[in-house]
Order: sequence, then C-alpha cells, then structure tokens
Amino acid sequence: MKRIYLTLIILLAAMSGMAYLYFSRLNRESTYNEVSLHAATANSGLVFCIHNDKSIFEILKGQDLFEKVLGESRFNQLSLLKDLLISNTAVNSLIANRDVFISFSGGKTREINYLISTQLNGEPGKPVITDALQSAGIKVTEAAGMIKLTLNDSTVFYLGLDKNLVLLADKPELVQSGLSQSPSKSSEDFVKYIKLNSKLGKNSVGNLFIDFNKIPPLLKSMMPGNLNGSTALFNHQDSFAALNYNFSRERLFFSGSTRLNAAGNYLSLYAATAPQKNSMDNLLPANTANFRLYAIPDYKLWHKSLNSWFSLHKEDQLVRKNIQHTDQLYHLNPDDIFPRYFKDQLITFQLRSSENLGAINLSNGDKVKQLLIDISTDYDSDIKLFKVADLLYGYFGEPFKKFSRPYYTIIDNYLVVANQPATLQEFLSYYRRNELLVSTPDYIDLYAQISNTASVTFYANHKNSADIVRNSIFSSYYKHFAADKGLGKFSSMIYQLNGGQGDFQTNFLINRLAENDNKSITDSLSIIR
Repeated sequence: MKRIYLTLIILLAAMSGMAYLYFSRLNRESTYNEVSLHAATANSGLVFCIHNDKSIFEILKGQDLFEKVLGESRFNQLSLLKDLLISNTAVNSLIANRDVFISFSGGKTREINYLISTQLNGEPGKPVITDALQSAGIKVTEAAGMIKLTLNDSTVFYLGLDKNLVLLADKPELVQSGLSQSPSKSSEDFVKYIKLNSKLGKNSVGNLFIDFNKIPPLLKSMMPGNLNGSTALFNHQDSFAALNYNFSRERLFFSGSTRLNAAGNYLSLYAATAPQKNSMDNLLPANTANFRLYAIPDYKLWHKSLNSWFSLHKEDQLVRKNIQHTDQLYHLNPDDIFPRYFKDQLITFQLRSSENLGAINLSNGDKVKQLLIDISTDYDSDIKLFKVADLLYGYFGEPFKKFSRPYYTIIDNYLVVANQPATLQEFLSYYRRNELLVSTPDYIDLYAQISNTASVTFYANHKNSADIVRNSIFSSYYKHFAADKGLGKFSSMIYQLNGGQGDFQTNFLINRLAENDNKSITDSLSIIR
C-alpha cells in the first residue's frame, strides 16, 4: 500500500512539474508574442503587419502601389532593407516565420516616422546577430547602446535589442522610445484587440490595424490647424479597426471589422442598423470633393438611440426645449415634419470650393415645403432660410451640428442645406444641368469594384480635393499627393461601415482609374464584389 502511495505521489509531482514547465513556457511565449506588439503600438495608431514568409514577399513584388503610398524614398529604404535582411539566409533564420510590424507615427519635424518591430527565434545573443548582419554586407557599429547599420548605399538604420525583441528604424530616438516605453492603458487595449483579431491574418498577405485615437497626431504632422472636411471623421473616434489586405495589382483594398469603444461615438447609432443600398449620392454634383452618407432604415427605432446619445452628451433637454419653443412660437410641431417625412438616408458633403452642404431624403418633398413655410424666410424662389436654429441637429445629430440656422432648398424629395445661399445656388446649377458625381468615370469605376450597400460611407475624390488638400497640408505632402509617383494616380478613397452585429464589417478601398482612356478595368484578382 505504501508503495502505491509513493508511486502516486511521484506521478503527481511529475505531472505538476511538467504542468509548471509547460505553462511557464507558454506564458513566456505569450509575453514574447506581446512584446513586439507593445513596441509597435506604444506611439502609433497605424500598424501594418506581414508574416515573414518568402511566398508573401514574392506576392508583394507584383504590387507597386505601396511605393506610391509611402513615397519613393521611404519605399526604397524598406526594399533595400528587405533585400539585405530577409533574402539573407543567416539573418532570416533568426526571424523566420515571425510577424513583422511596421508602425507609423507623427514626427516633431513635419514627417511621418516608421518603426519596424519583430522578435528573434530564441535569444541567440548579440555576437550571433552582428555576425549574421555582417554576412549580409552590412556595416555594423555600436551607437549609444544600439547597433548602427550602414547599408551598401550608405542608408543608415538603428537596431535595438532586448532579449528577443528587435526594433529597427532610421532614427535612433524611435528605437530608444520603443525599448523604454511603458505601455499605456490605451496601448494595452489596442494590443488586446490586435491579438483578438489576429485570426484575420491566417490566410492573408498582411493586416492593417488602426487605433483611431492616435490618428489625429499622425495627421497633424502633415497639416497645420484642425481636422476638417474628409479628415473630420478622425476627430474623437474612440475606435479600433483590424483590416485584412487583399492583394490586387490595380488598387489597395482592405476588409475586416471596426469596433467602437465608447457609446458617445455618433457612429454607435448605426452599429445595429442593417446596411442599405446608397441612393443619396444621386444628388451629389460632379464637383463633390468628399461626402459622409448615413443609412437609417427605421427612423422611429433609430431616434430612440439618438435621444440616448443626446442624454449621454447632456443635450436632451436643450433639444426638447428647442422643439417645444418652435411649437409655441409658430404653432408648428417639428415632430410632425421630420420624423414623419424623413425617408431613410442623410448625407453631408463638401464641394471642390471647400463649401459644405448637408441633405436628407424625404418621402414627400412638396408636403415638407408647405409645412416649413411658417418657420422659414424667403431668400429667393428656390432658397429659404430657417428661422429656428438647430432643428436638423435635434432630429439627426452630429452631421448637422455645423448647420445651425442654414439656408435650404427642396428639390426632387431632397432637403439640401448650406450656410451660404451661394453654395446652394452652385449646387442647384450642377444638379439641374445633370452634372452629377455618379456619372463621372471615377465614381463609376469605384463602384465597379465595391458594393454600394453600407450603413455609413466615407468618400473622398482625389481630383476634386486637390485645392482643399493644397490649403490644408504642408507643401512637401501636397507634392506627394499630386505627383504621379505619389498619390496622383489614385482617383478616390472609400471607407464603408456595415452594421447589424454590433461591430462594423468594414471595407477600405483606395482606387485608381485605368490609364487607357479612363476605361474601367478588371482586377487581376477579383477581390471585391
């Protein structure tokens, strides 16, 4: 009996020891898996991830679009680095089958910085690493606790090592920051989100992870002043996105999901709404620079969410008081107009001249025109001015906050507003001449590549945005925006959010037209339909 007890004790001890070794090793691996992520996300909200696999690099050889996005100089740096390190057997074996993160952040001198983060297979030690680098023809020297790498074209990189963590950048302060940075709560949350959504990359070429909280500092390295127009969507967007890169020779396309982290985000009102086919883009003039389109298939249900949003922002009483005051003063209850005759979509858009407009579609435009007479002042036969402020904001929220007491016109069951009557006159001129965005080659080609069904759509047109961008960003970035070797060949950008399940299913497409007579092109890989 004692022998049986002794045997059981030995077995139990052995099992406990094995369990301890297994879980301690698992925990160590988990830590290693997170450490490069922490470094990548510490100062960046834009992280591109690829798996160090030769087949993936072979696929990317056929893609020249990243060169246009990154710029020729930065792309050549990364290409040379890849050729010397990834293609070198001695170096590549140290990081084989590891994820490689390229994170982008705003610099202090109006530049976009990047940091490369990955991990070694084990902890081979600095002599092994330096020998491998030198075998690739790279000059290796010590520099302030880091390794200075001088490539064969005199390009300089700085390498930082901490156990099996590897950080690489063209500026030493980026490496130092990555090595010493203590993870913030927001970075911890972003890391958890990336790990949770890493399944997106199992069968993909690469992933793009976005922390929208950190995008404004990145953009402000490119532009003075505040974010507005097509960039306004990045203001106060407490959200994360995990997007899977779909290879195409003709365009950049990412698909995945977007998660809102705060109930106060206006976009949360659309998280439970079913996507709809866009129809309001039919009213947009051909000189539209950008737009934001929102689909509301059931206004009565959606309005309850809007009221909760107002309550959260402590505006519910002000909104209700404004509606009641309108009823008392003009004997007209706006609740009998907008909730009753609103159809299903609203839109805000900016013209090439930078003027802003907004619109809602109506089930009966003639009836609404009659009902609004008592709370309107005539500007001319087509254009009226609201006597009451913030009515549209009270029924539709954030998109109409900039139109407090706007001029408006009603045409073909659309109520269109602007802060200046001349803006509406310009709109009406295009609309009546049937010079519309939906008829342009850019727009036709865009929707040949992607569905026009969404809950929320953000769109920007490259050509029509040129003057706005020129006046909004620093000249060096505008040159890149306009150059054929930069972003000049891209025709448009679209970001779609499809609700219904809480998180948004997301599509992000940067499109370009075929150069042969501007005809629509068929993709080399049919990726979007």
